[in-house]
Amino acid sequence: MKTMNVLQTLFTVLILTLTTACSDDDKDTNNSAPDSRNVKYEITGNATGTYDATYITGSNTGANAIPTSLPWTKEIVAQAGNFVAGLNCSVTGATPGKTITAKIYVGGVLKKEQTETVQANGIAIIVGLQYVLK
Repeated sequence: MKTMNVLQTLFTVLILTLTTACSDDDKDTNNSAPDSRNVKYEITGNATGTYDATYITGSNTGANAIPTSLPWTKEIVAQAGNFVAGLNCSVTGATPGKTITAKIYVGGVLKKEQTETVQANGIAIIVGLQYVLK
């Protein structure tokens, strides 16, 4: 039940984040070629526990995954209407001090990365990792 609540919270935050804010730091200011539409989400780390992930699919909808081990990857092809790649993830029941890292690759190039450390309560959460596609 606790895992499902974490997953639901992550999914809600992801959708709210992606529909209400876009970061200017990802905007192309020199009119270079558009990004590849090939997106890869990746979760790595040394934390063991119960994982949850939510991500934006190729058709610009949210999807849930429950990775059973790390590393975990999910590859999508973003359709023309997609403008954001986004990933949330968490681990529960993990040893404090261990870490998880979430990454977004576009066209094989790392675009965004975030690492979080498992807290005393055994939880680490990465929320709102996103990249705005050109």
